[in-house]
Amino acid sequence: MKKGKVYLVGAGPGDPGLLTLRAMEVLSKAEAVLYDALVHPRILGLIPAGAQRIFRGSRGRKGSLGQKAINQMLVRLARSGKSVVRLKGGDPFVFGRGAEEGLVLRRAGIPFEVVPGVSAAVAVPAYAGIPVTHRELSSSFTVVTGHEDPSKGEPAIDWAQLAEVQGTLVFLMGLHSLPTVVSQLLRHGKDPLTPCAAIQSGTTFHQKSVLGRLKDLPRLVREAGLTPPATVVVGKVVDLAGELDWLSSRPLWGWKVLVTRGRNQSNQLTGSLLEKGAEVVEVPTLEIRPLPLTARTRATLRSLDGFQWLIFSSVNAVEQFMRGLAQAKAPLSSLDKARIACVGAATATALEGFGLRSHLVPRDYKQEGLVRSFRKVPLKGKKVLMVQAGQGRDLLEKALRKKGASLTPLVLYENRVPAGTSEKLREMFAQEAPHLLTFASSSAVDHFFAALPKALRRRAAAIPAGVIGPVTAASARKWGVRRLFEPRRSSIEDLVQAVVQWTRKHPRKGR
Repeated sequence: MKKGKVYLVGAGPGDPGLLTLRAMEVLSKAEAVLYDALVHPRILGLIPAGAQRIFRGSRGRKGSLGQKAINQMLVRLARSGKSVVRLKGGDPFVFGRGAEEGLVLRRAGIPFEVVPGVSAAVAVPAYAGIPVTHRELSSSFTVVTGHEDPSKGEPAIDWAQLAEVQGTLVFLMGLHSLPTVVSQLLRHGKDPLTPCAAIQSGTTFHQKSVLGRLKDLPRLVREAGLTPPATVVVGKVVDLAGELDWLSSRPLWGWKVLVTRGRNQSNQLTGSLLEKGAEVVEVPTLEIRPLPLTARTRATLRSLDGFQWLIFSSVNAVEQFMRGLAQAKAPLSSLDKARIACVGAATATALEGFGLRSHLVPRDYKQEGLVRSFRKVPLKGKKVLMVQAGQGRDLLEKALRKKGASLTPLVLYENRVPAGTSEKLREMFAQEAPHLLTFASSSAVDHFFAALPKALRRRAAAIPAGVIGPVTAASARKWGVRRLFEPRRSSIEDLVQAVVQWTRKHPRKGR
């Protein structure tokens, strides 16, 4: 039997962008993952589909696993030969009970590895514009837990010593105990006017900060309605928050945006939106399904030297074409004499990755642009091969046949709704609806609304939507969407800029 191993992995303070490369590598190979409540859903999305998922729950809440049960489960899973990831918020060795779990594993003879995570002690203040050290203000910082182990008896925190510290104090998980923290510091001589901050859900879309003086902090937190998890910072460095606040200055900070592109296509759009400060929710409404090669398809792929033009309708068309070539054992060199047209720059770039150059790429990245580009190209009697999806539009096909081309459609894949899409959309609307929707194709729109329960369609149609191209816009209007905006050019970069421009013209209340 394969020998199992446990990885004690820190997921960071909340922002999935702070996950380490080693953590990503370990998660990608995990066979069982035991995770905490504060781990971001996008990090959980890295877990392999076939891996066993075990939710540890929230500490102190009904239904959550106790530490003893967690220890036993880690040992049992590892002894069954699995690669086990114990996924924790922050760093496993900073108030994360990682040391306790490591000792249990060592005594049980289970090999383990610690994968450190970015600690909330430094990351949360940084996201609030607060450096825990500053050459002129603080040369040290002290990290204190807001929840001591009750089994220890007498509290181990030396409040008199903490009150005398001239550096920065950082209290993790300290919101419930905030009145005690403040009263103890004041009682032992801490200046009541010491700058301080309480930061809720640091590094995430829900981050909220309260700044003030030590004596006023419990009242300010209560009035602001802050809730756990929260980090409390005490020290002169807090006064720098106003000047060093970088998070809320990003153009899309405070906006929640839905991305509906396919699983392999959303990275660019999601990354660009995140860079602008948006909270991105990914619910792909399109999935590429390769079709098995028929005898006729194989014959076509093996006779490419007979075509004068080859047309690719999308990046997916390029990728599936190359897959088909490999399966049909057809040489790429058979395309040497053919001229190639691509529907857009992204498709042309994908083609370049295989060493092929496009001869015709319209400025307008859609079929209408390609139709216009072919107007002055003689096609009468020319053999044209067009690689496309099974449910593709026939606009270009009709235009080329009208010009006298001998057209052969090559259908290698189809678009379909991924399994579980309807459930994910219902869950999203049940928690918090997005402020904006984004659609890159008409099929993405149709699949999105078709997957929604009828009771939610009207609600979704009331949300502003950014779309690529007039055909996509027409599909959105068909479903009742009226607040639409689209970029001048049909590209992901231009869509992101259109989102930014729209939000500037329509600022959200309370942002």
